[in-house]
Amino acid sequence: MKETDIVRENTKEVLFFLKERYPFFHLSNVFFRDMHYGIREYLEKRGIKVGYAAAEDVTREFIKELEGQKILAPIDHQTWTLYYPEFRTPPAKPAGPAKPAARPVVPPKPQSDEKA
Repeated sequence: MKETDIVRENTKEVLFFLKERYPFFHLSNVFFRDMHYGIREYLEKRGIKVGYAAAEDVTREFIKELEGQKILAPIDHQTWTLYYPEFRTPPAKPAGPAKPAARPVVPPKPQSDEKA
């Protein structure tokens, strides 16, 4: 199937295309339906009209390819873990030093008008 060959030959491009549309991050979960719709959209963007079932077949073949390259690790029949260090999220900046707590405001004591 020529669609499968196009996707396989452009693995990196397809992964970046999918990342633009779905939450694809290093060590995140990837779902079959996200890949399916993303690959179908990728092919249509390239001018290749592909049906729903045909896109599922292309997606299954692409997933097998990514499993072979150790980019995807299966969790169950429709979920994988993505191992793609290029998609690492940037490290968060460490929090700054804690600010001291504000002093509580103590109202002044009322003074009595009595003279001793």
